[in-house]
Amino acid sequence: MQLALSHRLWAFLALPFFWACSGRPVKTVGNLRHVAASERNAMLRYRSCSARAREEGLVNVANLFSALACSEEIHVQHHIELLSKYGETVTIDQLPIDSMFRAETTVKNLRGSLRRETYESMTAFPIFEKTAATEGADEAEQFFRWLATVATRHGEYCRRVLEQLNRDGTDQNVVNSWSVCPRCGGMYETVGLQENCEVCEMPASVFHLFQ
Repeated sequence: MQLALSHRLWAFLALPFFWACSGRPVKTVGNLRHVAASERNAMLRYRSCSARAREEGLVNVANLFSALACSEEIHVQHHIELLSKYGETVTIDQLPIDSMFRAETTVKNLRGSLRRETYESMTAFPIFEKTAATEGADEAEQFFRWLATVATRHGEYCRRVLEQLNRDGTDQNVVNSWSVCPRCGGMYETVGLQENCEVCEMPASVFHLFQ
């Protein structure tokens, strides 16, 4: 009995060593799990923000938040697929939820969204991309690079809409139609849509439309 326990203990302690020797990107897997949960919460948060904007009669802003929620949902699914390739079985329902979040006024929601998207694009995702590159996790490296670009756009859209609301007191001049790439979650104003996604080259003909 004691010998069997010793063997199990040795196997448990040696597991990280075997992962490292096998080239398993341990840190990147942890980052993917963390970001998957973060993006799921962002998806739920943006859905709540969209509902709040509609309650305030800000239909165009509600469309923005709905498109943002779609973008984050695509990111979650991609993270789960990448985790599966690295030997991690995770479902969206297993990702932890921030039960403390409550949607505030639309202006406050936009400010909070701008802060989070800026932090992700400028700090978090570049760090995770660098870690993935160090560990040779090429697909994760590319996806974190995509995420940084998409988060930069998210933040810019939130900043622009926030400025318009503060200036006009209405969302009449806010863009009312958004398109989201189903591959990378890239988000675009539909009126200025190019033939392909500027991030991953996916044809715009398959984009999700919000208006």
